[in-house]
Parts: sequence; C-alpha cells; structure tokens
Amino acid sequence: MKKIIFSALAALAFVGVSCSSDDNSSDNGNGITPPNKVIKVIEKININSVSTSDYDEADKPEYSEGVVELKYNDANKVTSIVGDGTDVLYNFIYDDKGIVKEIEYFESVYEWGEGEKIEKRKHIVSDFLGLAPFNFGKLGKINTIDKGNPVDLTFYSYNDQDKVEGEYKTEIKYDNKPFAAFHTLNTTGAIDLSKKTQIDFGPSQAAMTGLKYANELLPMNNPTYLKHAYVGDKAYSESKITYQYDNNQYPTSFEFEIKDYYRTSYGWDPIKQEVKYKWVTDITKGKATITYKEMK
Repeated sequence: MKKIIFSALAALAFVGVSCSSDDNSSDNGNGITPPNKVIKVIEKININSVSTSDYDEADKPEYSEGVVELKYNDANKVTSIVGDGTDVLYNFIYDDKGIVKEIEYFESVYEWGEGEKIEKRKHIVSDFLGLAPFNFGKLGKINTIDKGNPVDLTFYSYNDQDKVEGEYKTEIKYDNKPFAAFHTLNTTGAIDLSKKTQIDFGPSQAAMTGLKYANELLPMNNPTYLKHAYVGDKAYSESKITYQYDNNQYPTSFEFEIKDYYRTSYGWDPIKQEVKYKWVTDITKGKATITYKEMK
C-alpha cells in the first residue's frame, strides 16, 4: 500500500509541472485546484494497517505500520520522500529556475543468482510530459472530467512486442474539499498560484498532448473511491477512503479499505494434469494521520 502512495506522490509532483494554461478562472475544469486560505505542505504521513486474505484458511492477519516523510530545504522545496526514517524513496532535482526537472527513485530488483538489490533510476520530467519523444496517450486516456476531477479513465498494458494486451477501466470519486497536496506540489515549482503561465513548446503535438492530459490529471479535490478493473475479466482493485478535516479544510487523518480480487494458481491437479486456479480476495484496512507545516 505504501508503494502506491509513494508512486502517486511522485507522479503528481511531475504531472503538476505541466499545470500551465491560459488566464481562465481556476474552476474551468482544467484540473487546477484553487488554493486553501492557509498554506500548508505535507510533512509526514503515519500509516497503520491490517491485511487479510482468503487464499488459505490458515493465513493470519498481517499488521503493519509505516511513516512517509517529505523533506524540504531552506527554500521550502521538497527535496526527498523518505520511508520509515531512513529509506529514501525519491529525490527531487531542480533546474536553475527552481522547477523540478528530474525525480530519482529507488527500486528493488531481483536478479537470479544474485538476490535482491536496490537500483537508483530517474524519471526525466520532460520525457513524462511529452517534450521528448514520448507518447503520453499511449498510457491511456481520460474519458470524463467532472468538476475539474478525472472520474473515468482507461489504461493499457503491453506485451513484449509493444502491442496492447490489456485494457483497464478506472473510476474515481472525490470529496468537496481542496486537493490536500496542492501546496506541496507547488513547492516544486509545479503550480503558479498567481497566474497560469502560458508555455510555448513549439509545433510538437506530442508536447501539447502531454500537457493537456497532465493538466486534466491534477485533481481539484481529494479522492474518496477508486476502482481499477480489467476489461473483460472479473479482476479488480477497489479503494475507499474517509477523511477527517481541520478548520482550514485540510484532511488530517483518514480511514481506508483496499480490496484486491484476482485469480491465482494454488497447486497442480494430477488428474487433469493442469494448474489449479482460484479467485482470491485480499483486503487491507487501516488508518493514517497527516502532519502539515504551515508556510509563512
């Protein structure tokens, strides 16, 4: 679950870099969130959860707890995302204008005969936005936007021959409070609160397509429900979130439930001479608290 949160934070950080448009008002449905009256940035998220599965009747609940911390420099810019005190998950690298240009991330890689090791990799922000040769639309498409929030999306998976082998539908619902990570993303230079800067990237259609999708992906509000389902199959992942807020409309804590329903192998049928499969439901429930620091 923490991996999902980490990935979402990193993705939003460089998606937000593209939040540039014309001078229309902030409620025109392009995904740019109006700021809260009091400016706060996320400093820490504490997570406690318990996971259960019906894969095996002997399986016992698994309890876990973790901490996600966002580190800032003297200029109040996010510099890294750290897990459980010392485990650096992401590093943010800025250009000379103070705008994030690269995000380093660390991934566990298992190599046969050598075991598991940690590799450092990079997301080049301009690649993600389509400024370099990259087809953002290849990942999927946004089907519906409601009140500035993407609520219906399609994603694709590819085989080794780079052909689409799977299609996924994603449904998202939101609360009516301002997006909690808005000001946190703004520390990366991602969002200009006073105006939306018009950026001219020339005739590159890929660049403009990337910017269009990135603008629309940044939500206005906080997600409360997400269902990600494989088209043509029964497998799905479903998440539900309930928030508690402070007087400035920031969510300070939330309860969540994540349900994964999937088909997996569980043995060999000696009579039919084939692998046996079963449908499994994994459920993770938990609570989390969010700590902010106020920006002066």
